[in-house]
Amino acid sequence: MLELFLYFLLILVPILALAALVIQAPAHTGMKVLALVIAAVLLVASYLAGTALLGQPKPARLALLESTSDEVVVVASLNVEGKAIYLWLILPDTNTPRAYSLPWSLETAEALRQAQVQAKNNGTEVRMRTPFRQSEGGTMQQFYAPPQAPMPPKT
Repeated sequence: MLELFLYFLLILVPILALAALVIQAPAHTGMKVLALVIAAVLLVASYLAGTALLGQPKPARLALLESTSDEVVVVASLNVEGKAIYLWLILPDTNTPRAYSLPWSLETAEALRQAQVQAKNNGTEVRMRTPFRQSEGGTMQQFYAPPQAPMPPKT
């Protein structure tokens, strides 16, 4: 997240300088050309900032648009002890996984691992309830593995 803030500053400072130049020197052609050059640099910086963020896991607490999801499928995970739990989730109405990160918590990591073992035993997938909302009384996410579907009756 520090990179996002630094990119924001990289774009904000020249925008403020550009505004000051345009306001203070409205009749000077040289200043207007300088303002256009700064605007071009800002466009390139904005593009680079956006591409640097591609592929980075989004912190689950910032998933504002996805917060209405009641349940998601956990495709993969990676625990980095003391740092974060990285998850690749398939949201409802989508077919492609998206990367998210949860703050590191031993309880959350253990719950995820137990759900993974149970899913392997059941032959099912790991699911996560209320992925982008804190549960009552804490931040532990609810991971589980649905039971195996019953066999169809023999005909």
